[in-house]
Amino acid sequence: MKIRFRSPKEHHPTQDNGMQVLYAPGKRLAFKLRWYLILCLILLPALWLVGHYGLALLRVEAPALVRLPTLEVRAMQPGEVRALRVQVGDHVQAGAPLVDLDNPDWRLRLSLLQASAVNGNASTAGLGAHNRAVLQSLVDRAAKKVDDTRRLLAQGAATRGEVLEAQNALDSREAELLAFERSLSGGAGQRYEVQQQREGQWLQEQLARLDVHASEAGRVAEVIAAPGENVGPGTLLMRLEREGPAQLWVYLDPKDVEHSTPGSALDVRLPNGDWVGAEVISNAESANPLPSDLRKPFSSPARGLMVPARFTQPLDSEWRIDSLPVRVRFADRRVPLFGGL
Repeated sequence: MKIRFRSPKEHHPTQDNGMQVLYAPGKRLAFKLRWYLILCLILLPALWLVGHYGLALLRVEAPALVRLPTLEVRAMQPGEVRALRVQVGDHVQAGAPLVDLDNPDWRLRLSLLQASAVNGNASTAGLGAHNRAVLQSLVDRAAKKVDDTRRLLAQGAATRGEVLEAQNALDSREAELLAFERSLSGGAGQRYEVQQQREGQWLQEQLARLDVHASEAGRVAEVIAAPGENVGPGTLLMRLEREGPAQLWVYLDPKDVEHSTPGSALDVRLPNGDWVGAEVISNAESANPLPSDLRKPFSSPARGLMVPARFTQPLDSEWRIDSLPVRVRFADRRVPLFGGL
């Protein structure tokens, strides 16, 4: 048997033993298409990688966060949160009430001063005993607060600053009691009454200024305080989103620092796929780690240059969300040819 490596079918694929095969061209085309499809599927991942890295060489992309201008609302005086007038998402105007605060110690002291003023025609001895008892009760309460704060400090639930504040309050109450004793011994009852009147006026003014109001219009973004909570001066109560334009914090790769110059144009891709324009406000001043939700899968933690930018047109209200993750794209990168030669 002689083996032939060249078959006549190669020269006449549509004939078989002298007979015309009608379906041969279609069958031959199907085989070609099948092999082309297999080849395309094999090369598709490689083509995707080449295209992805090729685009990365031509354009600069970076993650970013939409940041809204916020206003921190803090307590100006120590007190207790009596009621919250707003909730997260409420829109408030300038001057609108936000938090109702109360100070039980000041209110008790004011009521005692008013009671002593009403009973001013009582005998000096009886009035002195009553005021002495009131001052002594305030001293006892301050001493109990010092003991409680020290116990919380030993348990790790208080700070040394709170212990020092409680001790200062105790010293102040003891000084008031001592001054009262001296006034009785010196016969300066009238001067002491004037002092009480001034103290009552001061307490009324402070109680009237305890409630917190909005200094400007905005939207309540976060409520931190809770009813019944004791707060001190400077304690953060809530955050308001101002009605100003939204900004961007771009985490730019340090190797692309040339795009962080003020006025550099960039495009922002919103979560729905729309693109809006933006521009860089100022140069990067710090390098911070990327937030976990901005890191790519299987990538190591990296630091990016914090580049502030702003939108060139007002952002739609549906996307005015603080810390909304987006992608930005800068202008095409300049790629040197032949190593810059």
